[in-house]
Amino acid sequence: MDSAFPNNTYHLPVYRKALEIFKISRAMAAYFSDDKHVIEMDFSANPRHYQAGSLVTESLQLAPGIASAACAPNSESRLQRVKNIKAVAKNLKHLCRKLEGCGVKEVEFLNLLRKEIHLFDKMVSDWFQNHKT
Repeated sequence: MDSAFPNNTYHLPVYRKALEIFKISRAMAAYFSDDKHVIEMDFSANPRHYQAGSLVTESLQLAPGIASAACAPNSESRLQRVKNIKAVAKNLKHLCRKLEGCGVKEVEFLNLLRKEIHLFDKMVSDWFQNHKT
């Protein structure tokens, strides 16, 4: 394993940003779905609740993805994991658009999340470029 990728990824800024995005997504989903549990959101007939639940489940993949990329055994594996992280970030942006289409009036929350996802994308790219082997 490369020494540029420590075993304890918790201190990496990109990892912390992933956790922050999850917290924001979870808070937004709770607000948009009247505090439903994520599992309830997945089975809701209300598209707004369903999309909010998807937002949480997608954002939950970011931090483990960073940890996985940090501990990847080689650069090829690391690159594939970073591509997966970027795909999740793209899905999150798409879910923000879908929520807006479902009639979410609190667009400022969606814009905040979009901004954080954009920043995260840049952080992932910079982190990967700085730690290529």
